[in-house]
Amino acid sequence: MEGFVDETVKKFLKYYEGVETRPVFESADEMLKWAELVTVTTRVNYGQSVDISGLAGAVSLAGSGRGVWAVEGGNWQMAAGLINISDVELHLHEEIASISDLGAYYELNSTKGNAYSCEVTVVATPLDESSIQFSPPVSVPTRQLQHTHATFVRGLVNPVYFGVKAASEIPELVATIEDPRLPFTSISILKCYNETDMTYKVFSRQAMTDALLDSIFSVRKETVRINWGAYPHYKAPEKFAPFILDGKHLYYVNAFENAASTVETSAVAAENIARLILSRFFGKNPSCPSGIERTSCSSAEASRSDA
Repeated sequence: MEGFVDETVKKFLKYYEGVETRPVFESADEMLKWAELVTVTTRVNYGQSVDISGLAGAVSLAGSGRGVWAVEGGNWQMAAGLINISDVELHLHEEIASISDLGAYYELNSTKGNAYSCEVTVVATPLDESSIQFSPPVSVPTRQLQHTHATFVRGLVNPVYFGVKAASEIPELVATIEDPRLPFTSISILKCYNETDMTYKVFSRQAMTDALLDSIFSVRKETVRINWGAYPHYKAPEKFAPFILDGKHLYYVNAFENAASTVETSAVAAENIARLILSRFFGKNPSCPSGIERTSCSSAEASRSDA
């Protein structure tokens, strides 16, 4: 498993090579074929069965192995850092309700009643459960999001439920196999206060009822539930939405998510779209982005409310 992941990561690193050695891609299929990625089956990190693609499988395996890193203080600092070094105007807590092609520009109307005129528009949010209205309409393959129900419980697990004598015999992570009789995907200790007081994180495909939680936990002081549209529901072979939604300058970063949904895959897809804009809108060689004379407009944030 580790050998396969290492080889797949090496292939994925081709996306980080110098721009002079990488083509600019107009579809996710082209992008994947260029890196020569293969298929494998797993369900580890995406809460799904074996009907997923090779890259998604490798990513899920990589996430459960060695060499996993995090930013001290929270991974949110990666996004914040990128925003801070970019000369942009950011509109938080303002969703985009509609995007209209008016010929010379796109008009973006927000849920706050604001309108933004943009020569180039990039959609960087899944359209699967989005209510954004496009005029004229755009066509993307039908795709479901995989919802993960995250339930956080402060208390103590019930050893009887797990068939042991004491809670101390239960490991810090309990992961389950693909069996419809099992009501959760995993249970892990998020924080330990003392031997009888801990915070647990429970992942499941369905909402956890109070009755079920009361059987799993002998003590339940506090419970927080989050229904998270976490990533695509994978089913190989995948059908990809286009990077260019209208043949003009309406772009879609999340087309690549059908391969794998991670910070890294979104980053390389976004970088590729930035290069597409350089070459298609500005008429510049994407390997030499300096000397741009035209300027693009600021745009509002088109995001899920849970982003």
